[in-house]
Amino acid sequence: MGLGQTLLTIMALMLMGRLILTVNRTTLDTGFTKDMAEYRITATSLGTSLLESANSLAFDEATVDTFLLSTQISSLTADASFGPDAGETSYTLFDDIDDYDHYTRIDTLSNSAIFKIYGLVQYLDVSGSTLSITTSKKFNKLITVFVTSDYLVDYSVDPPKPDTLKFESVFSYWYFR
Repeated sequence: MGLGQTLLTIMALMLMGRLILTVNRTTLDTGFTKDMAEYRITATSLGTSLLESANSLAFDEATVDTFLLSTQISSLTADASFGPDAGETSYTLFDDIDDYDHYTRIDTLSNSAIFKIYGLVQYLDVSGSTLSITTSKKFNKLITVFVTSDYLVDYSVDPPKPDTLKFESVFSYWYFR
C-alpha cells in the first residue's frame, strides 16, 4: 500500500469518526429535547387541570347554594379568609374557587418527574381596560397556578436556571335578571 492509499484510509477513518460523533450528538440532543418537551407538557397538563377543577366550582362560599345581587357584594369572602373551609381537607371537597388559595400539591405522573403545584387566588379590580389586584371584595377573582419541578430548567440563559410555569385565569360572578 502506497503513501496515497494510506492517507486516503486515514482521511476516511477521520471522516467516519466525525460522522459518528455528529450522529451521536444529534441523537442525544433529540432525546434531551424530547424529554424537556415531555416535562413541559406534563406540567402544562397539571396546571390547566387545576384551573379546570376551579372552573367547575362556585364563585364564592356565599354563592355555593344561592345567587347574589350586585348590591350584596359584602356577602363575599374576605381575601384574608381565602383557602379551604373547615372540613375541606382535600381538593376533592373544595366547593368554591378561593379554596385553592395557597393550595399546594406534589404530583408524579407515570414515574416521571416530581412536580409541585401551587395555587394563589386574589380579587381583581377591572376598571375600563386596566386590571389590578385588590384586597377589596369584587365580583372578579384571579387564580394563578405555578408548576415547578427540578426537571423544568430554562436553558436559554447561561447558567441554566430552574423554570416555573405560570397559568392564570379570571373568574367572574355574573347575575342576569
